[in-house]
Amino acid sequence: MTLDLKNTGEDHFVMQEKSFGRFGGLMQKEKANLYYFALIHMVALSLAMMGCATQNKSVGLGGAIGAGSGAVLGGIADPGKNGEYRTRNVIVGSALGGMAGMIAGSVIHEQTEKQKKEAFLKGKASAPPQDAGVMPTLRPARVESRWIEAHARGNVWVEGHFEHRIVEPSRWEKD
Repeated sequence: MTLDLKNTGEDHFVMQEKSFGRFGGLMQKEKANLYYFALIHMVALSLAMMGCATQNKSVGLGGAIGAGSGAVLGGIADPGKNGEYRTRNVIVGSALGGMAGMIAGSVIHEQTEKQKKEAFLKGKASAPPQDAGVMPTLRPARVESRWIEAHARGNVWVEGHFEHRIVEPSRWEKD
């Protein structure tokens, strides 16, 4: 069958249905399903990107697991006559499972963050109290001083002077 595209005057979809037979409409449905699938996932991913970095990982993992499980369940669901709804079922199952998984991942993340915060506060309360910014005092070094008389060292005259020797260095005082 050949089509003369110049003189038919028919719109594109009618010509496409003639060229593809009864499957032309099915291809349009699959394109629409793919469009909705992409739209749902774009919205879900944009919502998932808002939040802290670890929440993104939890939500993303939950969404991936949910999408996979939903796709499997969609594939198992009744495909209709001659399997005409199988693709739609897989896409819808994947989208719904992905959204449910993202919600579950978000809820689980919030619960674990709450548990971490409670554990931190409990540990902080049980820790020994610390002085707020009080610097301990230093015990001064013990120094011995002695007078050295003036004397001649070889052909050099050395005037009398003090020598100071640290006997014990400074140390932190214990309370």
